Order: sequence, then structure tokens, then C-alpha cells
Amino acid sequence: MNSKYKAVFFDFDGTIADTGDGIFHSVKYAIKELGFPPISDESLHTFIGPPVFDSFKRELNMDEEQSAFAVMKYREEYSREGIFRFTLYDGIESLLRELKANEIQVAIASSKPYNFVLRIIDYLNFGELVDFISCPLSDKAHESKVILVSRCVEHFEIEKNEALMVGDRYFDIDGANGAGIESIGVTFGYGTEKELSNAGATHIAQNVDDIKKFIFS
Repeated sequence: MNSKYKAVFFDFDGTIADTGDGIFHSVKYAIKELGFPPISDESLHTFIGPPVFDSFKRELNMDEEQSAFAVMKYREEYSREGIFRFTLYDGIESLLRELKANEIQVAIASSKPYNFVLRIIDYLNFGELVDFISCPLSDKAHESKVILVSRCVEHFEIEKNEALMVGDRYFDIDGANGAGIESIGVTFGYGTEKELSNAGATHIAQNVDDIKKFIFS
């Protein structure tokens, strides 16, 4: 099949997989360790997408030191218990295989630390399906989505109109817009259609078949 895109970049949480169970479990653990009261499910959902350091500050009014400690406890529990508590979205693996079959490069552009994404890719045996991972290299690195997406464009040495970002939150769309590339906002993750439209997504996909349709249209 023909496509104008030479590379497609995917967010991970809420786009490749529903990782909410492991993330929410680890956030609750960190909050309890710091002696903070539990937060609402609505607040928990905001932890999907942005750097977790920023989320602790925003949702619990933590200062820099408290948030850094919360991230440490979160990472401990996520690495031990939460990392593999996820479910791939229907059709995602098939889509990745179809992209590779059509010689379209695939990257993961996520705020999740590199070592966690690498562990998950290895766990899924997706090594042959993912050509590049653009993520912060450590728990303390807070790189914007614009930087992460731009790094993918530079890595593949392609024109901006040949690249596409797929994500479920406005951070992903902001990253694509900041990097000067087109985007697909997916509504099966943790963002709403309104959020994605307001952020300026090029396309809105209700399911994986919609993503395929936009890529190969």
C-alpha cells in the first residue's frame, strides 16, 4: 500500500497499550509512602501522558523535593510490580507489522524513561517492529514532547511532511506541532476528542483501523 509517510512515531501509554493499571497502582503506592491522602480517579488519570514528576507537583501540590521523592518511590514500585500490568490495544501489533511490511519506519516517542520502554519492547518481542526509541534517558530527565518527536525526525533523516505522530493526549499533539509534523489523536486512550481537537490534531482516530486509514489514504 502507498503512503506519503516514511516514519510513524507512537506515544506508548494510552496509544500502544492501556498501561493505566500499572501506573495507577504505582502512583497510589508513592502517595501512600509520602503520607499524602488518596486522590480521585479523575486525578489519577491525569498521570497518563506527562512526566510523572510534573503530575505529582500538579495534582498534590508537592514541592520539588517531595515530587522527586515521590517519583523515586513510583519508579521503585513500577519497576517491581507495575511495568507489565498493561494490555495492548486491539489491532496495534497488526498495524505495526503492516507498517514494517510497507517499509515505514516506526519509533516510540514517550515521556516514559528509556529503560522502561526498552524492557517492555523486549517483553513483547517487538524488537523487529520498533526501529527507534525516543524517551528520556533517566528518571531525572524532563524532556519535552517537542524534543522527543524532533529527535525521531532527525534520527530517520526525513522531511517533516514524511513523518507522523500518533498519541492520545494533547502533549503528543503539542509535540507534533512543535516539531512541525502531522499528527493523529486517538480517542481510545486517555484523552478526549475535544482535548485532541483543541490541541490541533491533524486527524482524530476512534480506533486502530482509523489510524491505518489515515496513514495509507
